Amino acid sequence: MLAAATAVAATGMFMAAPSASAGTSDVANPGFESGNASWNEKVTPFTGHPINNSSAWPAHSGTGKAELGGQGLTGMSRISQQVTVPAHRVPVLSFWVRSDVVHSGTSGFGFRQLIVEATAEDGTPFELHDRMNKAGTNGSYEKVTVTLPDAFYRSSPQKVNISFMAIEDAANRMPFLIDDVSMEYRLKKIDRPVVIPGGIFRPVGG
Repeated sequence: MLAAATAVAATGMFMAAPSASAGTSDVANPGFESGNASWNEKVTPFTGHPINNSSAWPAHSGTGKAELGGQGLTGMSRISQQVTVPAHRVPVLSFWVRSDVVHSGTSGFGFRQLIVEATAEDGTPFELHDRMNKAGTNGSYEKVTVTLPDAFYRSSPQKVNISFMAIEDAANRMPFLIDDVSMEYRLKKIDRPVVIPGGIFRPVGG
């Protein structure tokens, strides 16, 4: 056993330290139960509020949710919020999404795309997740979890903008529903050398 351990140390092999949770984010109004409080909304060229509690499309929990797209017009709808990523933490974004495959007579599938982005403090955007309405969730919500890239791991706190955007055409009317957004901060997984306790080694029979 000792010889084997000494061999491991000599070859420079490393053991990965386990990742661990380091707290949750300061995402405000994560379930949209307070309307559009703490969230920025943008729709173009049409008007309206993506964040609502309409019963036309149900929320994942509670009554509030973000309804992106679904106008039946060519355009874009977007919600965003700025959060602060702590120093030396890996941010992991989670949210629940629902989208249904919709047929509309001879027009077939309409173009409907969801894009989830994180913008770093220097203004660089990173696409975290995207999907088409051709890959629907069959009328139910599904959870999406994405680890942000290394650009968001820094030695000092960083202000990060999280956004959800739907781009659509006029063929079909079906929104992407977003609910229960959260950010978990984890410790970075690092490699640690195997430590072999010191001792006095004597030859066998000595």
